[in-house]
Amino acid sequence: APFEMSPLILFTAATAAPTAYNGASGRLRSALLASYDKGVFPWEVAWEAAQADGPERSGLEVEMGINFHRVHSVDVVNHATDMIVWYRLRWHDPRLVWNASQYGGLTTLQLWVGDGTGAGETSEIWTPDMTLWNQGESMQTSLSSAFASVSSDGTVFWSRPGHLRPTCKFVGLDSFPFDELGCTMEFGSWSFSGLYLRPVKMDAGFSIGGSETAGESFQEFSLERVSCRENVYPPYPGDPENDWPVLLYEVVFQRAWQPYTRGYILLQVVLNIIGFLCFSVPPQCGERLGLGITALLAAVASDFVIAAKLPAAREITWSAKSSFIF
Repeated sequence: APFEMSPLILFTAATAAPTAYNGASGRLRSALLASYDKGVFPWEVAWEAAQADGPERSGLEVEMGINFHRVHSVDVVNHATDMIVWYRLRWHDPRLVWNASQYGGLTTLQLWVGDGTGAGETSEIWTPDMTLWNQGESMQTSLSSAFASVSSDGTVFWSRPGHLRPTCKFVGLDSFPFDELGCTMEFGSWSFSGLYLRPVKMDAGFSIGGSETAGESFQEFSLERVSCRENVYPPYPGDPENDWPVLLYEVVFQRAWQPYTRGYILLQVVLNIIGFLCFSVPPQCGERLGLGITALLAAVASDFVIAAKLPAAREITWSAKSSFIF
C-alpha cells in the first residue's frame, strides 16, 4: 500500500513551517507586540523626560513634515483646495525598543498602520491623532494606509501619500486675476492637549517637489511658496497645564494670469473700441445700432464668465473695478 502520512504529522508540519521561516523579523515582531496595547500611550514616560529638563510636565513631541508634491485643484468659489502631498510624522515609542544584536543586527522593522490611525482594526501600533483642523475631508480617508518604519531606539517614522483638502480662508483674491492666493492649514491633536501631544516641525516642517512627477504644467494654479510656524493657544481658565499647540502652514498659490489677459482684459478693450466706433457710422446706416448693442452684450457676457469663477462676496476685486472703467 502507498505510504500515508498521519494527520498528526501533517498538522505538526503545517504549524511548524511558518515558525521556521519567520526569522529575526518574525521573532522581533512577536516580542514587541506580545503585550503591546495600540489604544494607549505611556504618557508618564514623556512627562518624566520633560521634567528632566525642567519642573513642568510636557507632552510627547510629534515631529511633522509635509512634502508638497503638486496642486491638484483650487476651488475659489467653494473656498477649498486639493493638494497631493507626502504626509510624515515621527515620534518616540518606548515600548518599541530592542537590542539589535539579539535579532541578527536588525535595526529597522516595518509595522502596519491601517485606516489612517493606530486605532484601526488592522493597525499594529499606536499613532498620534494629528488632524487638519480646517479640513474639508478627513485625513483618515484622503491619505493612504502605509507601513510605519520603527527603529531599534523606539523612533517611529510614518509617511503616507495622499491628498490634503483644507477649507481655506483665502487671502489676496482682491487682486484677481493677478492674485497670489494664500491658504492657512492648521494641524494639531484634536483629542489631546499639549500636556499629552505637542506637534513640532520636522526640520523646516515642509519640502516641495523631489520627484519627476512633482509640480504643475498647463494648470491654472501652481504652488508659489510655503511657510510653517508653531503656535500655542493658551489654556482654558482653571486648567493651566492644558495648552493647545498647533502647526500653521501658510501655502501661497500663483494664478496663471495670461489667459485672463488674453480672454478678458484685451477683449474688453476691443469691445469698448468697437462700441465707440459705432458713433463714426453714419446715422442713416442701419447697422449702427446693431453694432453698439452687439458690443455691449459681448462685454456683459464676458463679465458673466469671470463672475462664475469668483464667490459672491462683499469684497471688490481688481476685475470688478476694471469692468466699471471699461
